[in-house]
Amino acid sequence: MAFAAPVLAAPVSLQTFIAQPKPAPDVTLPYGPSPSQAIDLYLPKGKGPHPVAILIHGGCWMRSTAGREQLRALGTELASRGIAVWSIGYRRVDEDGGAYPGIFQDVARAVDLLPANAVKYDLDTTRRVAVGHSAGAHLALWAASRGQLPQTSPAYVANPFPVRSVIGLGGVGDIERATGIAQVCGPTIVPALIGKPSAARPDVYSDTSPSRLLPNGATIVMITGAEDDVTPPAYARTYVDEVQAAGGAAELVIVPDAAHFDVVTIGTPAWRIVSERIDAVLKR
Repeated sequence: MAFAAPVLAAPVSLQTFIAQPKPAPDVTLPYGPSPSQAIDLYLPKGKGPHPVAILIHGGCWMRSTAGREQLRALGTELASRGIAVWSIGYRRVDEDGGAYPGIFQDVARAVDLLPANAVKYDLDTTRRVAVGHSAGAHLALWAASRGQLPQTSPAYVANPFPVRSVIGLGGVGDIERATGIAQVCGPTIVPALIGKPSAARPDVYSDTSPSRLLPNGATIVMITGAEDDVTPPAYARTYVDEVQAAGGAAELVIVPDAAHFDVVTIGTPAWRIVSERIDAVLKR
């Protein structure tokens, strides 16, 4: 059953979302030669260790749409409330090396770098949550599921750093059934994301769609605006139903009068709901 949050507000436009300030991070940590292969780190003032929100930006998995600067307003806002922000950049499918499996290998590498930097930046990695928006929600769900990857997958790594909680914002968990992605992002995006079938990998969704990697052991909250016409609530509902049917923990929150960008725009009623869920996961 979906939880409907009581919100009365006009939906946020793309222009309003884009117009948010984009403060520079406290630290930028490159992890590869591409400018996209970097992590923005926002640190709270005062003594830690600080809980961590792993942010993963959206943008149709495309460089031409958005990069990690998209969520910089959230980085500063969360840090001001005592939460360190590990905001992941990654090569998108329309840049060199970003198509399958590069995009997944980048996300995996960026997540796995977190514990190695915990002492240096005074981070409490026992209190962590992955928060992804749109395409980034798919990648956050995948990051939480990758412990189920077969060893034959190019994205497989032994002993990945586990993501135990995910808050997916306007997200997609079942790539195969989200048939509207081609209309929003273009017909070439999903094929580049999932790769071509081969004798060793005949099912291209087996290591790219979180719904194929259930149960993943993570606690999932999917938050979607009722007026979201980019990633409609049905996408989140499908994934939540699949997780629950597999015996996992998942919840769907549909925010009335909110669209795709309300959930990542500071000051909106939808963002307050997201913030409360982040605090609850981090036990603040």
